[in-house]
Amino acid sequence: MSAPSYQSNYDVIVIGGGVLGAFHAYHSMRRGFKTLLIERDRSPLRASVRNFGLIIPSAMPEGIWRERAFASREIYSELSDILGIPLRHSGTQYLAHTEEEARFLKHMSQTQNDDHCPAEFLNSEQTINLNSCLNPAFCKGSLYFPRDLQFDPREFFRAFINWIANISDCDYLPNTTVVSVEQGNDQIRIKTADGNLFQAQHTFVCSGADLQTLFPEIYTESNLHYCKLQMLKLSNPENRKLGTSIASPIALTRYPAFLQAQRSQDISLTLPDQKIQDHGIQIWMTQNANDEFILGDSHSYSDEPPDEFLSAEIESQIINYARNMFVHLDFQVIDRWCGIYTEEKSAGLFQHSRGDHIHLITGIGGKGMTTGPGLAKENIGHLSL
Repeated sequence: MSAPSYQSNYDVIVIGGGVLGAFHAYHSMRRGFKTLLIERDRSPLRASVRNFGLIIPSAMPEGIWRERAFASREIYSELSDILGIPLRHSGTQYLAHTEEEARFLKHMSQTQNDDHCPAEFLNSEQTINLNSCLNPAFCKGSLYFPRDLQFDPREFFRAFINWIANISDCDYLPNTTVVSVEQGNDQIRIKTADGNLFQAQHTFVCSGADLQTLFPEIYTESNLHYCKLQMLKLSNPENRKLGTSIASPIALTRYPAFLQAQRSQDISLTLPDQKIQDHGIQIWMTQNANDEFILGDSHSYSDEPPDEFLSAEIESQIINYARNMFVHLDFQVIDRWCGIYTEEKSAGLFQHSRGDHIHLITGIGGKGMTTGPGLAKENIGHLSL
């Protein structure tokens, strides 16, 4: 196969091949714009492939973020057919461990009037019937969202980037670092570390790392910080099946949809233990295509780039909490990793334009998989060339 050839002029150039960058390039190409996607690695290696692959409109508050989640769910469904990558349609269960939490979830189900995000309260018996791996002594009930999705992010992005590079009308330039993005007389000039020059009418910088190197003064003045998470893969020697993706009761005190519901009900649920709060732990359990269990995660925030060392204390806390939630599972760790992403501290998204043609987009935080495709479609929809 011959090496790909690249033009020097494009309508749109996107820098960063993670979830935000890849989907901005995808929607740009879909609109008929001549598009180039530049990625510093061969394919995305960072937070976009180091997560649960959850598409959970259920966690988003009513309003623009939930609408973006609905749009993203539709986009993933379309791409699943194109790429041949299966989506898991089993939904999500948010668990209640106390009677207070169960009453809260039951009331929430009665006021959940969104046809695109239906919810059903399950009592303790129904909860266990749907997911026999759960501990009956732990579960007082659950709120079940049947339309939430889940997939293997590594498998998905491997196929997605391969499709972009080899089949789609979008050009893909991997293993390339952009060293400057400058406004010219009538186009944006992009220079790479190997000396190549490109021009575009619009450029999207969709990576926190690239924002920091290309526009350090803007990064310094932004309200961004880093989040480091830890995750585990567990063996499954007895080939047990999760009926759904499982979220611990901690989610009820962390996720915007549940915080919004608490305000609506004029209640405040009891927070988890202080050590759990200190490490930002929220327990999820999902299952990949090989039926291995994916367990996590933690959230440690810092203004400076964090290291990638893993904490034995955090891992122990995650496993110990999960042991209370589940029965008949082998908690033998067969892999462990961290993911690092940027997050805007107040608005939950950093979007800034230099002039009308350089667009800086990052800091979407942990909701990137759920809402990123919809946000990208929205942004590209506003372009005029």
